[in-house]
Amino acid sequence: MAYNVRRSFNEIRAEDLLTEQGLRVAELALWSATSDGLVERHELEGIVSTIRQVPGLGDFDEDDAQSLLEEMAGFDSDEAVTARLHALAAGITEPGLRRAAFQLAVYCASSDGEFSADETDFLEWLASAFGFAPEDAEAMIHEVIP
Repeated sequence: MAYNVRRSFNEIRAEDLLTEQGLRVAELALWSATSDGLVERHELEGIVSTIRQVPGLGDFDEDDAQSLLEEMAGFDSDEAVTARLHALAAGITEPGLRRAAFQLAVYCASSDGEFSADETDFLEWLASAFGFAPEDAEAMIHEVIP
């Protein structure tokens, strides 16, 4: 069965997907997709379309993505990036939302057809930040990318 964003987020309670939570999920998806340093226009369009499927983010558009990308570019040191990523991950506390956010990050990282070493490193970091055991993270990856 192919990965389905809506189904992945289907069991998340509405109050767990408040706008701030949803934006954290969207930003993590963008960090995942850009962790290899490359996001082509068609890839960004696909990622925006995917993020729009997350409940509460139906109005997310390319301008929103560009704004987030510009904010992300402002983190000009590895320490600043790490601090931002820790803050995002820590702000998503509900286990089901963490799972759905991780799967969305996997999907967005693979949007160009493969995982780079940097994308793999990012996903391993995110799994650890969310408290997932390596075998659980691997199983979630295979649910998204069979």
